[in-house]
Amino acid sequence: MTAILSPDWRGPAGWLLAAVLAMALSGVLLAGCSVVNPPANPPPPSEAATPGVTEFQALTGAVVERARRLDTMQADAVMGYEGGGHHLKIREEIAIKRPASMRVEAFTPFGVGAVVAASGGHLAIYEPSQNTFYRGASTADTLSRFARIPLPPREAIKLLLGLLPDDEADFSSPNSVRTEGNLVIGTYQLSGGIVDELGFTDGQLRMVRAGGKAGRPAYEVHYDDYRNIGGMQFAHSLAANFLNTGTQLNVKYSGVIINPTLDDSQFVLVPQNNARQIDLDVPALTGGNG
Repeated sequence: MTAILSPDWRGPAGWLLAAVLAMALSGVLLAGCSVVNPPANPPPPSEAATPGVTEFQALTGAVVERARRLDTMQADAVMGYEGGGHHLKIREEIAIKRPASMRVEAFTPFGVGAVVAASGGHLAIYEPSQNTFYRGASTADTLSRFARIPLPPREAIKLLLGLLPDDEADFSSPNSVRTEGNLVIGTYQLSGGIVDELGFTDGQLRMVRAGGKAGRPAYEVHYDDYRNIGGMQFAHSLAANFLNTGTQLNVKYSGVIINPTLDDSQFVLVPQNNARQIDLDVPALTGGNG
C-alpha cells in the first residue's frame, strides 16, 4: 500500500522484445515496354508492428515469472496525490508481504505522521499527533479513506509491485492484440463482462487498465524507470489514475530491497493503553433530526 493520508493532513525479469516491421515492397512489372506500376500501399505501421498472441504471451509470461519470484519488498517512496482539490506529496517507508500484508509509515516535517498496517482482513492506523488508533476491515473503502487507493490490499499490492491485476489464469491468452502509440496492448475478456488490458514497450509492462468489479473502481496505471535488482526488473515509478473517483497517485521508489525477511508482526499495530481508539466498522452516531 502506498501513500498514507489521514483525514487531517493529506494523503514488474523482463526481456527486450524486438518487434519486426514488415515492409511491403511493390514489384516492378514490365509489360512489353518499360511500364512501371505504382507501388502498393504499405500496411499501416500499427498493423505491421503488432505481434501475434504467442509473442504477446511471452511478455505476460515474464510478469508471471516475476510474481513467482517476488514475495516481499521494502522501499522508501515519495507519493504525490491529486484529487478533490488537493495536491499533496508525502515521504514514506513501505513494507509489503504478499499476498495482502503491508505497512506504511508516512512522514511529515515533524516526524511520523501516520502508520498504517494491513494484515489478512484487518487494517489499523495510528496517528501519533492525535494519539488516535483506528481499526477496521481491510477494504477498498478504508484504503481509499486513508491511502487514497480505492482498492482492497491484495489488489493494491499488485498495483504497487507492477503485477497482473487479477488471477494469472485470467491472462492465459489475450482475446486481441493491437498497438496504441508505443504500446503493444493485449485485451482480456474476463468473467462478468470485465475487460482488462496490458500494455508493453521494449518487453516491459508499462500499462495496466483494469475493468471495474463490484466494490472497486476501474483504474489505469503506467510504470516507468525499470531497474535491475538482483536479476529482477522492478519499476521505480508509477502513475495511477482511478477513473471512477477522479483521483491520481504518483509513486517514486528509492532504496528498493527485494525479498527481505519480514515478520508477520510488522503488519500488526497494537494501540497503547492511553490511545483514543476508533472502530471504523461501527457507524458514527449522529444526533439531531435534521
